Parts: sequence; structure tokens; C-alpha cells
Amino acid sequence: MSIIRETIKFNNQNIKLKFTLDSDNNFLGYQQEVDNLTTATANELINPVIDAEVRRFNYKSSIGAMYLKFYFSNSNTLLNSFTADEFINKDVKVLNSFFILNYYNTYNSNTQSKIFTNYLTKIYDKSNYRYPLTEPNYKIFDNTVNQFYNWYVPQSYINLYLESGLTTAIGYTKFSFYNAKSGRVSLFYNYDNEELLTPEKMYFKTELDLVNMTWKFLTLSLPDAKAYEISSTSAYVTRVNNTVNNFENKKQVYPSGNTFQNTTGTYINV
Repeated sequence: MSIIRETIKFNNQNIKLKFTLDSDNNFLGYQQEVDNLTTATANELINPVIDAEVRRFNYKSSIGAMYLKFYFSNSNTLLNSFTADEFINKDVKVLNSFFILNYYNTYNSNTQSKIFTNYLTKIYDKSNYRYPLTEPNYKIFDNTVNQFYNWYVPQSYINLYLESGLTTAIGYTKFSFYNAKSGRVSLFYNYDNEELLTPEKMYFKTELDLVNMTWKFLTLSLPDAKAYEISSTSAYVTRVNNTVNNFENKKQVYPSGNTFQNTTGTYINV
């Protein structure tokens, strides 16, 4: 760090001192210094531009309908989390809860890269899930389109395979659920992989058709894709929830009345 030392002669009068915004004694105007500082700060704070071009993939309906079923543990069932009134009246706790789909290039957590994320925010859908079923059961087909029917795959990921002469890509899909009422995340494993002791237990093997832009699961239990919740008391679930920062998202409450009173700062009806 450089230090600029200046000697100022005192003449018994007020003195206006001008300090530069940086440590350099350059012959720049004040506005130029402001512009330079703004540019440098912006470059430090803003992430590099990433190409976000994506392609929409649809579920491969030619193989028939798929039923995506989520089984919550007995100690943390979805029915125990929300009441009938909250579901029927579409309480804000229900509306702010959602399922999360994460697609990875491999199930190896040490080397994997997350390719994209998709969300199912309409957890109570008349065409898919009717209260009081014991588990959410979402039909995915061309005549029952929900938020998981369409996937948005980065073009850069597609190009990696096409440039290698491949027309299909194999990836791994993992599901979780955020409960806005409890503020906790539930994690699920693939029921077909229940006996596995490797990280692959958590994932649904997935095939992307890069030519027809469709996706499908490569799982044994089709047309049912069963996702079972990991116990909420497991160390793995605890570590994940320790990374979740919850906050209360308050909405504005607008004043009633049509005439503003400048003396009280309130509104009245006239």
C-alpha cells in the first residue's frame, strides 16, 4: 500500500482539502475517478457472463404415461405436514412448498456437475394429486402436462455429446421437497435402488434423446417411478438442512381509503 504525504501551509484561514478516491496521484478529474472506481467494483462483484441458452425437452410420451410417486416417511408424511383446510384453501404454506428436480452428469458426488434444476411448485393439482391420498402421485403424459413434463437443458451440455457424435446423453436425476410450513428439506431415494450401498441409490438414471429432444427414466418399476423419503433424523438430511436459510417473505399491506390525510399520514374514505 502506497502512502502519499503532503505538506499543507497553515494561513489562519479555512482550507478545503480534496482527497482522491484511490491511492494513485493521477491527473484525473473527480468524475473520471468515480467512473473508474465504479467499473472496478462492478467487475469484482458481478460473476462472469455464462451462456444460458437452453433447449426444451419433453417427456417421451411414446413409451406411455409415467406416474411419479413420492412416499414420505411415517414421521413426516405430507398429510401430517399440512391440514385438509390448508390444501383445500390453498394456504400460503402449501403454495410456497415445492418439489425440486436436479439433473447431474454422474451419481458420483465427488466428480459430478449439476446440469440444471427444475421445480414443481403446484404440489396440489386436481388432475394429479387429490387430498387425502397417502402420497403425491403425479401423472406425466402429453395429455397431463405438469411442471416436470418439460425440462430445460443447457445447449452447452447438449453440444458436448453432439460434437462427439452421440445422439443420447445419460444422466442422473435426484428429487427433494421443500416444506414451507416446517422450513425443512426432504430428500428422496430411488426405490429401485433400495438395496444399493453406493450414492447411486439416490438417483433415477435418465436418458436424453438429443435429436427428438425428449427425456425418460431408465428404471425397472416403470410406469411407476417411486421416490422414498430418507429418514429426517439421518445425518445426511441434517447436513443438508443446516445449509438452508429460511426467511419470512412478507408482502405489502396497502392502506384502505381513497383520500390521503397529510396531517396524520393516513387514508380515509370520502
